[in-house]
Amino acid sequence: MTQKTKLAAIFGGLGVMLAIVIAVGSLMYGVYVKHDESSVTRVFAKAFHFPAARVGMRTVSYSDFLSTRDAIIKFINSEAGAQVDATMPPDKALNDNIMERLVRQEMIQEMADDKSIAVSDDDISAVFDDVVKAAASSTTPDVAQYLQDNYGWSEQDFRQNVLKPALLEQKVTTQLGLDPAGNPLDIEAVLAERRVKADVVVYLKFQ
Repeated sequence: MTQKTKLAAIFGGLGVMLAIVIAVGSLMYGVYVKHDESSVTRVFAKAFHFPAARVGMRTVSYSDFLSTRDAIIKFINSEAGAQVDATMPPDKALNDNIMERLVRQEMIQEMADDKSIAVSDDDISAVFDDVVKAAASSTTPDVAQYLQDNYGWSEQDFRQNVLKPALLEQKVTTQLGLDPAGNPLDIEAVLAERRVKADVVVYLKFQ
């Protein structure tokens, strides 16, 4: 390989690296400054698990933030949302509330891990079966269609995004109330104390 060829290879490699750095920088700017919701950003955010917040060693992904936001907006604009007079809050309030909800879920998961508390698939299925039975006698007997029309969710999405966090919080709350010393802990007080710790950080700042 001649000296000229070597230099061309080196500069070519540097050009590729620079292009990658620029592309990644653009994506990061889109996520953390512009809160971009484009399909390209969604693909890369999911592939690389861009964090939107951190709770100790756990993270809330930007993808989870977007998918939760999508579901809430779809519900507010849906027929079911209209039936309960759901109204669209200002963007900042909506985004802040979503982030706090997701951070709360991670704090509860952290507490559950510390106490070896888990929710099994059987636990979730039992509650889901109750939901289906209740729906069968209502005006919305087709649960799968209802979830798709009003949230854009599949049944599995509903199990993971709603039932599992709710059951886990219920189990953690119950465990906190079983203090053998007779001093049951209030989960809201525990969560409030955890929320202000230095290792609980929200990276997305909404205006």
